[in-house]
Amino acid sequence: MEEEIRPFIKKYHIIVKRRYIDNEPELVRRYGDKVPVLTQDEHTLCEYFLDPEPLLSAINAQSGSSTR
Repeated sequence: MEEEIRPFIKKYHIIVKRRYIDNEPELVRRYGDKVPVLTQDEHTLCEYFLDPEPLLSAINAQSGSSTR
């Protein structure tokens, strides 16, 4: 997912924070084996692999415009 999201970071100037869940019990409880996971404000956008549609929807919601 990390490689797949790089073009979105560059194009839309979004910030992605990488976190390792192994040392954070709350995150281990919440996500377990569903990693990698992409979230925004505690909402899961996608798990295991990048799904561009939820990511673009989140970008649109933040910017108030359409990314298409």
